[in-house]
Amino acid sequence: MGRRPRGVKRFTRTLLVACVAAGVFVTAAAALRFTDESYFTPEGVVEQSYSHQFNGDGGCGPTLPYQYKVINGALPPGLSLSSSGLVSGKPTQAGLFSFWVELSDEDPPSQSWCLPKTAQREFTINVIPRLLVTDQVPGAGTVGAAYSLGLVAVVKSGPEATSPPSSPVTWSVQSGQLPPGLALGADGVLSGTPTTEGSYSFIVLAVLDPKRSDTKGHTIVVRTPVAITAPPSSRPEVGVPFRLPLSAGGGTGTYTWSLSSGALPPGVALGADGTISGTPRTAGTFRFTATATDAESRTANYPATLNVASRLAIATRLLRLAKVGHLYRMKLRASGGVLPKTWKVTNGPLPRGIHLDRKLGVLSGTPTRPGTYRMTFEVRDGLQVASTKTLKLVVIA
Repeated sequence: MGRRPRGVKRFTRTLLVACVAAGVFVTAAAALRFTDESYFTPEGVVEQSYSHQFNGDGGCGPTLPYQYKVINGALPPGLSLSSSGLVSGKPTQAGLFSFWVELSDEDPPSQSWCLPKTAQREFTINVIPRLLVTDQVPGAGTVGAAYSLGLVAVVKSGPEATSPPSSPVTWSVQSGQLPPGLALGADGVLSGTPTTEGSYSFIVLAVLDPKRSDTKGHTIVVRTPVAITAPPSSRPEVGVPFRLPLSAGGGTGTYTWSLSSGALPPGVALGADGTISGTPRTAGTFRFTATATDAESRTANYPATLNVASRLAIATRLLRLAKVGHLYRMKLRASGGVLPKTWKVTNGPLPRGIHLDRKLGVLSGTPTRPGTYRMTFEVRDGLQVASTKTLKLVVIA
C-alpha cells in the first residue's frame, strides 16, 4: 500500500478529536438524578443511631463527587446531612419529617469539561418513639419474706415526653442471676420468696416489637431477717434499778429502736441501743412491744410483759402468844419483793425451843421458858432488797 496523503491524515485526527469531544459532552449532559435506593429512607427510632446514604446518578458523576444539601423543610432533630449525602445521628423527637434535598454536581467543578447541574427531591423520614426501661431501684429482699416488684417500661417520643406503650411489653432475664426463690414473669413482675442471702446482679430485656427493645441492669440484695434476743431477766421491783438489754441481729446497718405499742413502767425507758432500763416507780403489769428497724427498713418486734413488784416489806404486825410446853407455829408474812425470799433474825434471841425456817419464814417449836422476847427480823428477796421489823413474842407459863 502507498502512503496516505497528508490531508487525509489531518482529517482523520480532526474526526477522532471531534468524536472524543462529542462523547465527553454526551456524558456530561446526561440527566442528574437521585438513585432509586435513595428514596427508601429507613424508619428511625428516638435516641438510636440512624444512617442513610443519598446517592446520585448522571451529570458529571460519579467521576466527580456529588454534593448534597437541605434546601427546604427540616431533618428530624438530632440528624444532619453531610455534603457527601450521609444522613446520620440520633433523632431526639418522634414524628414524620419532610424535607427537600438538592443534589448537584461538583461546584465549582475540578474538571473543565463538567457543566454543573442540580436536581431536587422531597424525602420523608419517620421517627418512632423508643422503648425505655425506667430507672427503678429494686428494694432489698429478706430471706423468707414475700417479694414483689413490677418493672416498668415507657415509650419516649421526645427529650421530656414519655407515655405507656400502646401494646404489651415482653420481659425476660438477658443475663446474670436472680435471687434464688424469685422469678421474672413475661409481664415484668419480679416476685417470689428469697431463700438465700447474698447480692444478685442481672440484666432484664424488654421487647416491644422487632425494632424496639431496651435493657437495664439491676442488683437485688437479700439479707437475713432482723431478730431480737434478750437475756433472762428477773422480775422488776419498785425502787430497784432495772436493766434489760435487747439485742438485734440480721438485716444490715445500724438498728433504730422504738416502742411500737403499749407502755413501759413509769421510771423505765427504752434506750437508743435497745436497752430497757430505769427505776420503776409504780407496781403493776405493763405490756409493750419494742421494735428494731435496720437501715433498709426491716423490722423485728419484741412483745413483752413486765410485772413490777411492789417494794419488799414485812407485813406481819404481831406475833401470837406462845405457851410453855405447847407446840407453836406462826408464819411471818412479807409483801412485795420478788422470789426467792429468805428470813433471818438480826437482833435478839429466839425463845428456847423455837426456831425460824429461813426459806419459809415460819416460827415453830415448843417453847420451854416463859418470857417476853424482842427480836428483829429481816427478809431479803431475789434482788437483795431487805426489809426489817422488830416484833415481840410473849411466852406464858
